Amino acid sequence: MREMVGGCCVCSDERGWAENPLVYCDGHGCNVAVHQACYGIVQVPTGPWFCRKCESQERAARVRCELCPHKDGALKRTDSGGWAHVVCALYIPEVQFANVLTMEPIMLQYVPHERYMKTCYICEDHGRESKAACGACMACNRQGCRQAFHVTCAQMAGLLCEEEGPEADNVKYCGYCKHHYNKMKKRRSSENANSAFCHSRGRSSSPSQDKHHHHRQRKVNAFCLLLFPN
Repeated sequence: MREMVGGCCVCSDERGWAENPLVYCDGHGCNVAVHQACYGIVQVPTGPWFCRKCESQERAARVRCELCPHKDGALKRTDSGGWAHVVCALYIPEVQFANVLTMEPIMLQYVPHERYMKTCYICEDHGRESKAACGACMACNRQGCRQAFHVTCAQMAGLLCEEEGPEADNVKYCGYCKHHYNKMKKRRSSENANSAFCHSRGRSSSPSQDKHHHHRQRKVNAFCLLLFPN
């Protein structure tokens, strides 16, 4: 399991590699940092680079993620002309990318209405009741748990992780409520399995395209194959 906190706005890893560098937005006051593969940058420019939000020059007040209440971070256009975080797109199963190489636009048409009806318990716990019902929520990956939360709220709370799937090259994007995350972490620590999945998303990260994670895995997998062919 690899925790998702800090660093790249998408995968939270603070490291960069020659074949998959961290790229920093040169927009005024923008703090976006992303890996080339995490944001679908086909070619890193030698000069200034701007994230899609800064590139659009759209007024900051109008830029809002359609899946969560947070405005900052690595955003891309949606198929409806709005905006959504790349990390939100990865962790909500029904979200797809129209182009898996450039990871845009983000397609929200398959997200069930029920996700938009859920409220984020993290927002509620932090006194942000007015934002708790914004956007769409993911559910705790612990079977039977009914807690729901925004992807970015979970990311800031350190509750997102990548886990090994049933196959060696398969990765699952998971999120847990604080209670189950702590229980899982404690259990895995006692089993000496904290390193079950600790590599970064790069050359060695080649997510498979299983039934439940087909679209999410292709988002990063296809791009990595293009950049880093065997």
